[in-house]
Amino acid sequence: MSYKEAFPEELREYYRRLFGSEAEEIMASLRTPVEKYYIRVNTLKTSRSKLIRILRREGLKPRRSPYLKEGIYFEREGPNFDDDYEPGLKRVVANKFASESVYQGAMLYAPGVLKADKGIKPGDEVEIRDPKGLLVGIGIARMSAKEMILSTRGLAVEVTLPKFRLPSLSELESFKEGLFYAQSLPSMVTARVLEPSEEELIIDMAAAPGGKTSHIAQLMENRGEIIAIDKSRNRLKKMEEELKRLGVKNVKTIRMDSRKLPELGVQADKILLDAPCTALGIRPKLWEIRTPKDIEATARYQRAFIWAAIKSLRKGGVLVYSTCTLSLEENEANVRYILEKGLKLEEQPLFIASHGIGLDNVQRFYPNRHMTQGFFIARLRKV
Repeated sequence: MSYKEAFPEELREYYRRLFGSEAEEIMASLRTPVEKYYIRVNTLKTSRSKLIRILRREGLKPRRSPYLKEGIYFEREGPNFDDDYEPGLKRVVANKFASESVYQGAMLYAPGVLKADKGIKPGDEVEIRDPKGLLVGIGIARMSAKEMILSTRGLAVEVTLPKFRLPSLSELESFKEGLFYAQSLPSMVTARVLEPSEEELIIDMAAAPGGKTSHIAQLMENRGEIIAIDKSRNRLKKMEEELKRLGVKNVKTIRMDSRKLPELGVQADKILLDAPCTALGIRPKLWEIRTPKDIEATARYQRAFIWAAIKSLRKGGVLVYSTCTLSLEENEANVRYILEKGLKLEEQPLFIASHGIGLDNVQRFYPNRHMTQGFFIARLRKV
């Protein structure tokens, strides 16, 4: 399946209008995992040098980020086979989420299986495909075809040859001890752009699963106060577990819709709004279902969060607005909306990506240029 089949026609046209000749390269990049897989050293518990030594003992090949002293990355392996490779094995079809995980080296568990060829038995070599027929990996069946379909838990296929391979980290002792957090490079840059300090009250408006919140906490050395908000009880619970694993102690979690933030009656020194978005920059994306209509609707939805942030920010305070999407409407257009409300764009203390479309002081990460997720960051001050 080519990228032409992976993206709706109207979205392809949108990208061509926005990015010109670079659109094809961007779409091709989005269909593969990131070339450099980043983790953030948890400096509340260890140093980068110590963690690198530990990870090497655990069998990995960590490399130092040239941009962030708390950044470590691993090189992606693959592709391990060509797009036209036909192994001719019995097939297991996985759902989109499971397929994207297998595609970058994860095992296939029973809940992710949609279909399995009759006659598959434990020990058989099988090919794993996504619902549209793309080969994402090859592995050894650990269940029969019937068990794969009926089971609600357990390993269905042990993946031996994924299309790409990123390191598996969650079973490592260093992970369980809270020595690091798996986090993309642009996401880490976002907390650095916020420049949190311990005497400030900081609000993270869409905080779960807690990557940026915990990064802010470590930059504040567990001092000061962070209010982390999310409306999902489950996501907030998982975030609290993550904060505990990482040893974060200066975060107060609140379950609420961040659009109602002014009801708290708090005036923050700094606010991070990593806005709910169309997530068009997330990699890998085996196929995309969103269209320009979704972009327009989401951009309008984001403005309610933006307005709540502006109302809850003290005069002189800083708002960092970020998304993991590529569209103009959700990024530069919404920054212009913020500027209309009287805030001023500021230079960013860490700038390693590209300037925005028609705006210089915003930072755009392109998947093809920067070998990262597609991402956007703006820093504004309420005057």
